This record gives sequence, structure tokens and C-alpha cells, in this order.
Amino acid sequence: MLVLLQLEDGKADIVVTVDELVALLPSYSSRYTNTWSNLQYRHVLVIANVTENVTGITLSGNNTVLCTGRKYDLSFLDITPTSFKPGLSVSAYVRTTDPWEIVDK
Repeated sequence: MLVLLQLEDGKADIVVTVDELVALLPSYSSRYTNTWSNLQYRHVLVIANVTENVTGITLSGNNTVLCTGRKYDLSFLDITPTSFKPGLSVSAYVRTTDPWEIVDK
């Protein structure tokens, strides 16, 4: 699946439905069709290519995401840079928390 977006302030949000992800799976015999059960515990490779309009320079990145049955909250830590220079690598520092986990204080 190819998604083209125009970044605003250097960022964009991408939303993919379960049905769209399941449609990308290789066909196999299953009693489940187009359900979350077909995705659970599979690894999904996400590839991003970002082209700067002014210079035409394209930066690429990829990561593998594990599909699980739980939702997690992601938040950027204060030490994450708020700007970057084209052509240089950027590191982001993210905290993952489980909103359903009970924390004793």
C-alpha cells in the first residue's frame, strides 16, 4: 500500500485500518477473514521515504512493528530534538506506557 502525504511542520499522521492491513497479507486458508485475528502477533514492516521539495533529497527509514491486542500510549520525551537538519540522522526518544496497567503509587 502506498500513501502519499504532504508534511506540515515536518510531521504527518498516518492511519491504517485493520481491514487495509489484512488486505496486504498473503492469501492463506483460514476460518477468519478480514479480522484482527489474522494480524495479531505478526510483524509489519513500515517503510517511509521523505523527499524535500527544495533540494529533491530523499531520506528513507523503516521499522518493524509487532501487532498486539493491546493499545499503548506513546509520548516524546523532553530530550527529543524539536528540529533537524536535512541529510543528518535524527533520534527520537519515546516513552511507551500501557494505559490499562495499574500502577501502585
